[in-house]
Amino acid sequence: MICKLLSILFVGSIVSLSGCYSFTASTLPSHIKTVQIHEVDNKTLDPVLGNSLRDGLVELFQKNAGSVRLVNQDANADFELTLLSYTNKPENYNSSDQVETYRVTMKVNVRFYDNVKERMIYEGKNLSADGVYDVMSNETEDRHGQARAIEKLQDLIITNALAKW
Repeated sequence: MICKLLSILFVGSIVSLSGCYSFTASTLPSHIKTVQIHEVDNKTLDPVLGNSLRDGLVELFQKNAGSVRLVNQDANADFELTLLSYTNKPENYNSSDQVETYRVTMKVNVRFYDNVKERMIYEGKNLSADGVYDVMSNETEDRHGQARAIEKLQDLIITNALAKW
């Protein structure tokens, strides 16, 4: 019983901390002074999704690695993203057979390359994240579902990329 309780508390603390991370330039290799976050290669039919994903990653870099400059060319490292797919599907129905919640799912490939040492820092294929939104609570696909999926993807991408450093 105590082990089960500790396990629940541990999982709860991990869940409550998801999205709460921070890194500094000191966690980066010392030779990486500049990073270029390229425009997202968006394979979906929604042009806004790639921009939203990229904008969030730019913001995270600026917020958490202030001494690393983001540049538009000739960077020490290149961050490339491909948005592979996007779906928005009903998830739960109420007793009247009306959709209550939908699940937005996004899938990406990530490539983070060190141009100075000419080696891959991190490569993630088919990374996936989702965001559920509740239409019965007046939540919307773009404002709630997409935003939640994008935030999870950004957390996953940054966490994975930095773990390789």
